Amino acid sequence: MELIKFGTDHVENLVSQDPARLDRLPFGAILVDRGGRVMKYNAYESALASRPPGEVVGKNFFNDVAPCTKGHQFQGRFQQGVAQGSMNTMFEYSFDYKMNPAKVRVHMKSTSIEEGIWIFIKRL
Repeated sequence: MELIKFGTDHVENLVSQDPARLDRLPFGAILVDRGGRVMKYNAYESALASRPPGEVVGKNFFNDVAPCTKGHQFQGRFQQGVAQGSMNTMFEYSFDYKMNPAKVRVHMKSTSIEEGIWIFIKRL
């Protein structure tokens, strides 16, 4: 079985090469467009957040899915990366929207902003 580690430099390329990998990742993975609309949402994140993909895909991540991420630390970094045209940043965060607070490590990464921005999430 293939092991893809959190923070791997090329994880977004591995998922692009084989879309079935998305649901085999051992951490959460959300693909959003430059406006924050969720395009893909993997099984691990669905289980972690107790939200099925059908409830999340197509909605705005910052407004509808995880409003606790609004603010400089999360959404601000996202907007900065969009403005710069690429993104590769990692930080710790605490999710608390409709759930017990969960401390996580977040890796936001893009190959190109036009293809979307991956938000990878690993519970600490």
